[in-house]
Amino acid sequence: MRPTLHDYNLQKLSELDCTAISDVLNFTKLTNRAPRLGDFVACDEEGNVLEEPQEHEYIFGVGERPRKLIVDPKYQIDRDKYQAAQDRVIFAGDWEVVSNEYWVVIRNKELKIDLEFNDIQCDVTDWDDQWNTRDVFEINRIEELPREIEFKEGVV
Repeated sequence: MRPTLHDYNLQKLSELDCTAISDVLNFTKLTNRAPRLGDFVACDEEGNVLEEPQEHEYIFGVGERPRKLIVDPKYQIDRDKYQAAQDRVIFAGDWEVVSNEYWVVIRNKELKIDLEFNDIQCDVTDWDDQWNTRDVFEINRIEELPREIEFKEGVV
């Protein structure tokens, strides 16, 4: 389970070295900022959700018969952009993306949690076992996210 800011700080400060103090400061800075869509799913620098490039969508034929199949060089460029976006994701889990022109919802069916992102805020919807709404609340800091949402390995 993701540690609270207090628990993390106490653990690291008990180590009493420069690395621990640096870790505490970095963790505090991270958990005090607002959650972003790109923290959960691959997004470009503008916050737009990226789909994983599929090589078969970048193949085209050239020449006369027999036609030669070529993979568009743009595939590797898009693949690299997607991988860089995946590397920026800080939370673990399988998040399904649902969106329209006003908001983006990401759903984690295992945790039964929806996160709704718009230009202004992030809201969390907590579901019960029958997918009935249990609670909806606004999130202003990563620290306020439900504790079941864990960081990816190596983030902290």
